[in-house]
Amino acid sequence: EAPLIPGVAQCGAAKRAEDQLLLQTRSAVVAAEGRGNLSAEDAGLIHYPGTDRLRARGEWCEVQEPPAQWALRTCPWAGWRPNLRVKVLTYNLYWWNLFDRKGGAGRSAGKLIARTAGSHGYDLMAFQECDDRWRVLADARAEGLSGDYDAVDGGKALAILYRRSRWRLLSAGRMDVGEDGPAQYYGRRSVHWVRLQNYATGKTVFFMNHHGPLPINQAGSCTGSAAALNIMKAIANNAHGHDAIFLVGDFNAQRRSSRIQELSRRLRRSYTGRSMGGVDHIFKNCRWISWGRNLGKGYGWAGSDHDALSSNFLI
Repeated sequence: EAPLIPGVAQCGAAKRAEDQLLLQTRSAVVAAEGRGNLSAEDAGLIHYPGTDRLRARGEWCEVQEPPAQWALRTCPWAGWRPNLRVKVLTYNLYWWNLFDRKGGAGRSAGKLIARTAGSHGYDLMAFQECDDRWRVLADARAEGLSGDYDAVDGGKALAILYRRSRWRLLSAGRMDVGEDGPAQYYGRRSVHWVRLQNYATGKTVFFMNHHGPLPINQAGSCTGSAAALNIMKAIANNAHGHDAIFLVGDFNAQRRSSRIQELSRRLRRSYTGRSMGGVDHIFKNCRWISWGRNLGKGYGWAGSDHDALSSNFLI
């Protein structure tokens, strides 16, 4: 996988060739098996405990099953004091319709982001179907969003924004984890992530964004639980044991699906939206105090086909 460098790669197609040339001149952030290039810190990595049992055997997405009881559902360490508020957003922007066809509908997405940020503001924002994250950020700022944000491009119309006055970027990466089924095929699906350290407390966060395979709730091959286990593998091989872990996005999978059932065995599902029967989710690794909101589809004369979701965590 190509490395991700903040402030260089863009969310859309513009500057892609230039970005790729710049990326190739930098040291790799992502190595084989979706592992970040963190050799000096490997002792802190969680590591994925694969067994001899396989899912999606013979497919490119083939993945070892972990032990049945293995999960990342505990707090980073005993005695962790919850003294840091973290506010996150996940939003599928429905780009081809809301932006390409409707011109943004009067900064609909930007209004939603600005008007729901509150006095604390968003620490982390994850976008799916995002062809130009700078356009979204500009719209939100025009509607009153404050704060200094940087972005990491995840490719495949994914982007993560983080508030750089509060957070220092430690690493970033991406990995293909699944693939659409033949009935509704757009290609392979991926996750991308950032690992950040809070300036005030020193606490670290691992934040992952995902746009899942279609059709909704499809099982088997690279669309079902194998995709979920590849997500867990990417987390375990790149997050550290003392990280607060968050996984967010449009999973194209409802709670009853094999994907979400598998993920819910390994992480704590914190909040689920209502769009399309509930395909947008927020997961966490610790039983922190948290409160979530369904924010609606937009604040203009048109919006996305997904509701934006926000959650506050006290970590």
